[in-house]
Amino acid sequence: MREIRAKLEGPDAEPGRVAAADVARIILGLERAIARAAYLVLGRPRRGTTGRHNQAIESASRLRFIGVEAGSFVELLGLPDSAEPSDEELPIPVADLSFMAFSRLLDVITSDDPETDTQLAAAVARMASELGIGDRNTAITLIDSTSFVAGEPRRARIDAAVRTRMQQISERPPAARDETLVGVLFEADFEGNTAKLRLASGGVVTVSFAADLADEIQEALRSQTGVEGLVHYDMRTAQARNVELRAIVRSVQLEFDADSFWQPLSFDALRAEQNTSGFVQPDELAIDDLTDAERDAFLVALAE
Repeated sequence: MREIRAKLEGPDAEPGRVAAADVARIILGLERAIARAAYLVLGRPRRGTTGRHNQAIESASRLRFIGVEAGSFVELLGLPDSAEPSDEELPIPVADLSFMAFSRLLDVITSDDPETDTQLAAAVARMASELGIGDRNTAITLIDSTSFVAGEPRRARIDAAVRTRMQQISERPPAARDETLVGVLFEADFEGNTAKLRLASGGVVTVSFAADLADEIQEALRSQTGVEGLVHYDMRTAQARNVELRAIVRSVQLEFDADSFWQPLSFDALRAEQNTSGFVQPDELAIDDLTDAERDAFLVALAE
């Protein structure tokens, strides 16, 4: 297992004084950031990936709590060590993806790259905000115990200045990003492979599509539909301008029983209908792959 360290700095950042909620926030914040970095490593959008890719990225971002080191509060965590999946659908094993994603995260924290991914910057800024970096805590330093620079383990420090920089990057209007826009398709040009999408806001977006999607465009014309692809934005207004279509997302009409909808049901009737007790105890929730220490920290944070 590849080990990483998260060193929290501040007047109360030591075992016995650090807030239990902060212990959980470090793990959850890092997992969010590593997951986003993993999407970037794979070069795939967050939306529209296959179930196998989603599963791989979820596995790659799942950290294990190993322990706490003496002195200042240093949380020792383990990156996933699984070699699955590694078939032709995913070019690298999960363990390597996790390590590469963590390295990408350190790159973003330590560089001033103007092309930094806004969603990854947002994940770093959110973690720093939740940990009160620059307020109740001074900084958090991430340490890669398996990579060395000038004989020292590689590290990246998130302080108040980095928190501010990450927040500013996350608020930048995007030039392009992968997502799904919903609207009504019209004015399809099957020679130029373009169509227009009228959004609910009234705006109109140009949709460009490959020839093999022409039949799907034809079927979706003049109906409410979703277009999934690379959406380009106007840098001045932050409004969507055009979409490079990857897939059509057709909505499914659900059956609606008006008579049943308006029938008032008591809580006891709903509970009987759904065969549930109606009560949930947090300590009985199934939380996979957590150690006892992680589970206790999570329940403490949940109770606050």
